[in-house]
Amino acid sequence: MGYFEDIKFELTQDSSVGLFDKKIGDIFHSKTGALTEANEKFINPVLRVLSNFTSNLNVLDICFGIGYNTKALFENLNGYNINVDALEYNKNFIFLSPFIKDEINNDDLKLFLLSQIFLSVQENYDIAAVLAAITSGEYNEFISPFTLAYIKQLNIKSDIINPLTDKQAFLHNIYYNYISQSMKCYVKPTKYADSFINFFLGDARKSILTTNRMYDIVFLDAFSPQKDPTLWTIDFLSVLKLKMKQNSILLSYSKSVPFRSALLQLGFYVGKTILNNSDMGTVASLNSFLVQNKLSKEDLNVIETRSGIPYRDINLSLPPNDIIINRSIEGAASNRISRTQFQKMY
Repeated sequence: MGYFEDIKFELTQDSSVGLFDKKIGDIFHSKTGALTEANEKFINPVLRVLSNFTSNLNVLDICFGIGYNTKALFENLNGYNINVDALEYNKNFIFLSPFIKDEINNDDLKLFLLSQIFLSVQENYDIAAVLAAITSGEYNEFISPFTLAYIKQLNIKSDIINPLTDKQAFLHNIYYNYISQSMKCYVKPTKYADSFINFFLGDARKSILTTNRMYDIVFLDAFSPQKDPTLWTIDFLSVLKLKMKQNSILLSYSKSVPFRSALLQLGFYVGKTILNNSDMGTVASLNSFLVQNKLSKEDLNVIETRSGIPYRDINLSLPPNDIIINRSIEGAASNRISRTQFQKMY
């Protein structure tokens, strides 16, 4: 399967590309639409409370993947300086993000993203291998026509070395046009000149400890808690809370009861992302004003059952299965009623 052999690509219903991680055994995006999901569950809730923020936004994107949430945010927020710290365990997903067919038709944004990858993780960026993979024809239906055309243009220009054999030539061209101060400030300024994306590779539980910003917006887009609870524990969320401003907002697609329970125990105001009268995800903030659709009485009652026992990982180091087993043991020893008993009663 080539360079991206651990990934299964598939076109979603809105014509954007979704991924399936074969190692984890979980999807990255909804089959109804990868870009649609990013807008509905992450971006639209931000837009509804945007007046509470300044034009300089600090954003934490946990589990960046191929970047739908960050790219959609940039696409929707014109006139904002957006500083993103992006946490991701698999560098190949990051490297794929500028090239994927995501239905975001913004050439400058794709090249800006590529420039930020180059600056942030260039020592790990095997651009020659990535370019060879996406130009092999194997992934053509999943790759943005613009980025393919851009690469081909570089290949045929006689004054530019073939990027497949000299990655520095390719990346220097990106650097010159989209990063260098001479181009940004004097010759060819872009609307992203005062923004940046900084990538942190590896386990997000460790990466979060190395970030040094306070965030206005947090995207928590990890694999589902049932598959991998490591980023849904009360201990990880407690660290996350320390990185959030009083007037900030956390967004997730997850409706997990242990996740919502942990947020409440940590002092967050917790609510729902509502779409067509359906619960589509979770909104949390330390400012109650930013949570428009509060949890219902029934939601809060369910949280008081065994289902509401949070995942725990005190030292931020346990493997996923141990976290799941420990929670099961805690639940068995608890005097809380089960969710099934609750449903029968009410």
